[in-house]
Formats: sequence, structure tokens, C-alpha cells
Amino acid sequence: MWRAITSLALVATVALLSGCTVLDVAKLTQDGLKGRNNGTPGSALARAYLIQQLKPIARGLNTSASGDAAYLQEIDGGTNVVAVIPGTDLADQYVVVGAHYDHLGDSCSSPPCSGDTIFNGATDNATGVAATLAIGRAIAGSSARPRRSVILAFWDREEDGLLGSNHYVAHPLAPLARTVGYVNFDIQGSNVLPSLRNTSFAVASETGGARLQQIVSGAIAEQSLDTAILSSIFGQNRSDYVNFINARVPTVFFTDATGPCYHTVDDEIEVVDFDKLDDQIATALGVVRELANTGIPPSFVAGTPLATFDDVLAASRIINRAYADRGRFSAADQQALTKIRADAQRLVDEGRAAFGSDDVGVLLGDAARFVEILTHGTCSGFLDASAQARIAEYHRALAAMRAAR
Repeated sequence: MWRAITSLALVATVALLSGCTVLDVAKLTQDGLKGRNNGTPGSALARAYLIQQLKPIARGLNTSASGDAAYLQEIDGGTNVVAVIPGTDLADQYVVVGAHYDHLGDSCSSPPCSGDTIFNGATDNATGVAATLAIGRAIAGSSARPRRSVILAFWDREEDGLLGSNHYVAHPLAPLARTVGYVNFDIQGSNVLPSLRNTSFAVASETGGARLQQIVSGAIAEQSLDTAILSSIFGQNRSDYVNFINARVPTVFFTDATGPCYHTVDDEIEVVDFDKLDDQIATALGVVRELANTGIPPSFVAGTPLATFDDVLAASRIINRAYADRGRFSAADQQALTKIRADAQRLVDEGRAAFGSDDVGVLLGDAARFVEILTHGTCSGFLDASAQARIAEYHRALAAMRAAR
């Protein structure tokens, strides 16, 4: 299905741009896939590309099928793509790394159409798919095989209500009772504001208790990216992570939250911060390697608080940082940001001992409003000079390839 890449210049350039990550995002966001909506030819092309990339590093997890079909799990109205890198002495235990590959499709149902109508879904969620593939390549390419088996999962129909991952946890291809952790990617390599270029989020690690929190915080500490750790509720149950939590699997969800490009036709490769994505992949790879090899895996912890004072401290840090860009927003949004900032500072000043249920309500309400405000304005990647240079280099290489045909 895919035209072979014959330009050595492009191959060399992509190798410099963090291996295959840029190429993965480019392939999944090209207009020919028409937005990767489930049940469409573009979705089938995306699956074909995923299987092509998985074959050298992992085998299909669906043991009831063979060939390419072994990589597929059919669901109602869609298809998950699931593969496994076998472990060694603990091969009957599993770490799942996942991202949804579907997006919103093409808003033009009857050509001719005017303007851009394709929701290419670069940061939502081609970058998450690319991150999952990058981790798989790193694990498979290591001289030291993982002790536990690592499952690479690409969910369909996330945009329809998390249906692909929901089907998997209801019909798992590997026992959930022997799954020690799930690592979820949704919206990566995304700058929601200039002031938040070096900011990202790790949500829900408390589901694995102190051990998973230790693993996640340790991996974060190895990178320069400021990844704020937040409780599960701050993901708003809007990504596939929630299905694994409901299945009692220790889970961490890596995300950049939603910005002005979210669910727009402008979410294209030009807005992806590949420098940031490199750091996010490195952070998550540290988590996956530790989960796959540790002698002390996390256990699921139920009944954790909805929000904690540590969430207050993290939220206050992020809000104060974002406040520098308040001028990008309307007067009403600026007024709301000022209130949100003041609320957070009040909670910080009152201290840990005073943090109660009423404060939880304030924190969560303000967080939801803050995330909503971040989606306002014109789509931009807010890229710094280095990230802009990487995008420009990709386009130069692409032009050279086309000229060589």
C-alpha cells in the first residue's frame, strides 16, 4: 500500500530527526489518510503502516490468527492493532504501552469542497502512536531483552468513547491479572502556550501506589522536561487510560493537555514540537523499562483521594507559568485566569493540613476551566527556533524526495 522511500537523502535526514519518529507522524498525518476515522480506507492504510513497522520488532498478539491478521483485534466498528515483544524469565507477565491511532476524519462528505476539511490529528494522536512505536523499537533493539513481555497497542475508536481500549480490557489478549502496568500516550509533542513549551503531564500514577509513583518520578528526573505529576481525575477520564484503571491495572497517562489546535483541521505536522516529543519518549521509555525489568512491580491501589495537596502545588506551578501568556486571551478569559491563579495561591498558602473536600471542588473546577481556556485562540505549535528548524529540515527533505522522482 505504501510507496517505497527511495530517497537516501530523506532516509538520512529522518535518521537524524530521532530515527523514525518524524516519518511515523508524517505518514499518519498525510492527507491521503483522510483523518484516520474508523471504518474508512484511511484507517486501513494507517493499520497497514503500523503492521509494517511492527513486523521487524514484535509479533502479533492475536494467537487465533496468523500473518498480518495476528496483529489485529476486531471490535465493533473498528480494529485495534496489538503486538508483543516477548520477555525472558517473566514472559508471562506484561507491560502494555498504548495510544489511539484513530482521529476525526474528513468533514467533507461530498466533493468538491473548499478549504482544508481533513482532521489530520498530528498531536492527537499521531505523536502518541509514534512514541509507542519508538519505545517498541528501543526495547526490541536493546541487547538486553526485557524480563516481562511488552505489548504495543494501538486503539481504534477512542474518539467515539474509548471503545477500542474498552473492548481490549473486556476481551484481553493477555491476562490483565498478569499485566503489571499500562502506559498511555494521548496528545504529545504539543505546546498549548509559549510559556508551557517545557511542560507536560503524567496523570494517574497513584493507581500503582508508591512504587509506580517512584518509577514515574524517577524517569521524569532523568529528563529536562518539566513533567507535572497529577492525580487521575485531571485526565478527566477522556483517554484510554481510564479503561485500564477500571480494570485495576496500575496506569500512567502521559499528555500535554488540549490546546488551540485540539480537534481542528490545523493539527498538522507543522505544529508538532519534536524536541519535546524526544524528551517525552525518553521519559516514558524509562518507565517502561523499569516496569518490564523490576523485581518489585507496582500493585493496583483502589480508593485513592480524588485530588491531593500535591496536585495543588503542581497546578499552582503550571498556572503561574501560563499566566505570563494571559495577554493571548480575551478579557473574560484573562479574568478567569486571574481568579484561577488566586485560588491556587490561596490553597498553597493555607497549607497541606487545611486542604479539605471543599478545596478539592475548587481545584477541580478551576482545572477544568483552565483546560477549556487553553483551547481558545488560533492554532499554533508555539515552536521555538530549534523545533522550527526540525520541521523546516523535514520539508526540505520531502521536497528533495519529490524532485528526485
